[in-house]
Amino acid sequence: MHIILGGAFNGKRQYVIDHFSNKSLAFFEGEWPNPQSLKREQYVAIGRFEEMVNHYADLSEDEAVKAMLEKIHDLEKQFDVICICTDMSRGIVPLEKEKRRERDICGRLYQYLCKEATSVTRIWYGLPQVLKEASR
Repeated sequence: MHIILGGAFNGKRQYVIDHFSNKSLAFFEGEWPNPQSLKREQYVAIGRFEEMVNHYADLSEDEAVKAMLEKIHDLEKQFDVICICTDMSRGIVPLEKEKRRERDICGRLYQYLCKEATSVTRIWYGLPQVLKEASR
């Protein structure tokens, strides 16, 4: 699994397009891919996790993180997964309870994903910084 993280509109998706341009790539934004609809794409890029959190409103924060991790792990059994994670930790804490929940769930999810990932790259205004690289 590859993690590409950074602030909103900092060039994460463009980095994925450029970095994985020689691969077969399918993008999914704010929704989970349906593996049956894919043609065994070599790479599946998933973004906008903050939008997917709303699908888990009836679960506790821990249960939501666990459910999202399970979805990603299931996808990893068939595809190489790229998670495009928007960093929401820098800035003002939202006043709305739902927005704080969204931020907290994404933060916890991203911690697990970064720990498990083979590579983690932070994009800051289009500049990549490798935080974790697959051992060779």
